[in-house]
Amino acid sequence: MSDNAVKNKYKKVVLLGMDGLDPKILSSLMEKGELPNFSRLRESGSFSPLATCNPAQSPVAWASIATGNNPGYHGIFDFLGRRVADYMPVLAITKPNPKNVFGKREGMFLPVMQGDSFWDHTSGNAVPSTVLKWPMTFQPKQNEAKLYAGLGVPDIKGGLGKYAFYTSRNVSASEEGHDKVIRIKRDGNSIRTHISGPNITKVMSRENAKVDLAITVLDNSKIEMAVEGNTFVLPCEEWSPWVEMTFKLGMMKTVTGIVKFFLNSIDPEFELYMTAVQINPKDPAFIITSPDSYITDLYNDLGYFYTLGMSEDTKAFEEGRINEETFISMCDEIVDEQEQMLWHELDKLKEGLLAFAFFSTDRIQHMFWATRDPRHPLYDKEYAERYGHVIDDYYRKMDNILGKLLVKTDDDTALMVFSDHGFTTFRRSVHLNSWLVQNGFMKLKKEIPKDDKEGGALFQYVDWGRTKAYALGFGSIYLNLKGREKQGIVTKGNEAEEITNIIISSLVELKDPENGHSAVKRVYGRDEVYSGSQTEHSPDMVVGFEDGYRSSWQTAIGGAPSGLMEDNLKKWSGDHIVDPSLVPGILLTNFKPASTQPSITDLAPTVLSIFNLSSFGMEGKSLL
Repeated sequence: MSDNAVKNKYKKVVLLGMDGLDPKILSSLMEKGELPNFSRLRESGSFSPLATCNPAQSPVAWASIATGNNPGYHGIFDFLGRRVADYMPVLAITKPNPKNVFGKREGMFLPVMQGDSFWDHTSGNAVPSTVLKWPMTFQPKQNEAKLYAGLGVPDIKGGLGKYAFYTSRNVSASEEGHDKVIRIKRDGNSIRTHISGPNITKVMSRENAKVDLAITVLDNSKIEMAVEGNTFVLPCEEWSPWVEMTFKLGMMKTVTGIVKFFLNSIDPEFELYMTAVQINPKDPAFIITSPDSYITDLYNDLGYFYTLGMSEDTKAFEEGRINEETFISMCDEIVDEQEQMLWHELDKLKEGLLAFAFFSTDRIQHMFWATRDPRHPLYDKEYAERYGHVIDDYYRKMDNILGKLLVKTDDDTALMVFSDHGFTTFRRSVHLNSWLVQNGFMKLKKEIPKDDKEGGALFQYVDWGRTKAYALGFGSIYLNLKGREKQGIVTKGNEAEEITNIIISSLVELKDPENGHSAVKRVYGRDEVYSGSQTEHSPDMVVGFEDGYRSSWQTAIGGAPSGLMEDNLKKWSGDHIVDPSLVPGILLTNFKPASTQPSITDLAPTVLSIFNLSSFGMEGKSLL
């Protein structure tokens, strides 16, 4: 059959993303016969690793998949970027609109992903197109596509999601996550507290809107909760239903949000977890879909659901506010909600495009990877025996969803199942700014105190007048360039190239002082990996780490702790921000692709080719 004949047989395209699925794990489980539906698709179509982007970060990868281009085109280079004016790290996945001084709802945020996506092309050419939970699409373009934005969608405060923890326990200011604790006092069986919302509009001061929360202890196993007249009983170790509330913001303005609660314990200490206050799909505070009414349509058909871009609360798990079972049950519920959304839209697909993505697969691997790595500093045999099944369970969960999808997929549907990257272990943190200090590229005004675990975060001690390079984000290094950075000292041209070459050649030789292992596989210069109109905003160098190593959390926010590396002792024990060659994603199709070495940038051109649309301007190539 000719290529055109293959393409012309399809009236529908379904893209099913499963964030972080790793080809090694997938292959192993298929060989054991534990993923019958992945195996079935492999046998009838194809299965291969899928080359990921540089760096191998989810925001970067999903934007590259959407546009068929490298980050130099779409402008997403890291979870974190920097303000050139003052070097400060800023979130790169959500962009508040500084010019929206009157707080107009439709102007609260600006798009973060530049350029056109494959659904912009399809919907603009009369191909019905529905895209659900796609990262980096907030705030959505308003065009002919139906789109529900994913990673980047904030809570109603405009942040990335901050839980609250109500407790009678004394929490030290040095305890991780203490800023999210609300201390409560019991008056007999009664507890009176509040839920914090967005800022109230005031001329001379800033304060948060609040909603009253009344709690009555019924006995040692359950409580009664009351929020704005909505009363319900919550037993210990159970989730509440979704709870809606209205915040008064002043000037006759209100906003509604939704939360869930989980009651850890009542006695001897009261402990109640609350999710971030999320955008209410029935009454959305911000525009998170295209058209704006689409989110309300989903609510009318499906009821409440998690709307936060990264719904799985890894921070609450890491900080001990919820335990393993609670975190897993949260992920399970998120997947169940999203699965219902998938079938809801798939059943309406008669022709055109449906793109959908699951993300709990990524979060589960981040948090439970130490159970499968005996060399990880957090590895514990008993813990591994108890929770070592969790990651594989999620691969089996995805296999079950794929099985249902295959039943619903007819012969005129082109199916592509993919992940944006794979996974590996994260044993050791690398302090890139500390390396720059030790090698003379960064200068400090004074020695950073050894008890400062953040290493002078936000470049607190940096002497910019003598600093040639700095790192922030998860592997990005920038030159302190004259004419670009506010206090730049490095001259463009020969000097900049010389310093870049020295850093690249030196950093790749970095050895772990504990074991002598190489920590860095490759360091990439900007022009080696990026091209396009947004390249000027890219880092000057990108570090590709070896297996087991990753840029430290302190580096991400401009810290330079003493020492070059330290053990990763956080529950966040698996990662993928290493050299891209080490963590390819997966691709399974129900057709035979033209290339045996596909890349994530090939998916968008493939979609367009099936609908006989041009992919001109995309660096990826059609797989048909």
